[in-house]
Amino acid sequence: MSKTIVVSIRQFFFGVFTLLLASTALAAPQIQPPEIEVEKITRNLLNLFDKNKEEYKKDRDGFVKEVDRLLSPVVAFDQIARYVMGKYTRRSPEQVDKFEATFKDSLLRFYSNALLSLDDTRLTIESVEKTSENQLKKYIAGDISRIPVKMSVRTSTRSVDIFYSMVHTDGRWKLRNITVDGINIAKQFQTQFADAVDRYGKVETVVDNWAEIMRGKDIKAGK
Repeated sequence: MSKTIVVSIRQFFFGVFTLLLASTALAAPQIQPPEIEVEKITRNLLNLFDKNKEEYKKDRDGFVKEVDRLLSPVVAFDQIARYVMGKYTRRSPEQVDKFEATFKDSLLRFYSNALLSLDDTRLTIESVEKTSENQLKKYIAGDISRIPVKMSVRTSTRSVDIFYSMVHTDGRWKLRNITVDGINIAKQFQTQFADAVDRYGKVETVVDNWAEIMRGKDIKAGK
């Protein structure tokens, strides 16, 4: 085989390889800033609540189902549940999956009841801070694990700052945590979980009775 032919073959394969890389780059999905998803789902939820709040006050389970329908696709329940369990995910890995399902229901009910407790207050979104291009690049590069999105919501009497902690997983942005008026919701649940383990002595007991514990019911240790 002549030198010219060898060079041509090398050039051919190099050209094919370059085209494959280019086509892969062009086909790679562009990640939109997380605040787009945050604002969309928040508006949908507030509109749903505003239009049906009187009905949902009489049918809380119905409201929980609607909140579930809207939030389940955009909340990283598995990551939040692991955070809430904290060090006990390592001590009791077999309990993690079981707790995730139980925790999801309690979180949805917590959020739903919080909205229903607002009575006739009308909530509107005042502002949503944009994610900087530099921050998005850092996230894509793996330099940061989450992106915070700050939203200001107006009630009938004041403005409330909400910080959403967002992660990109399963092809979309999902909520990893939320801080409302300085209250870190996931951290609050984590403290409650640890306190319950201290009180009842077993992770299994807390996981099996999490719903009752969240409702303030006293359970028998070792149940």
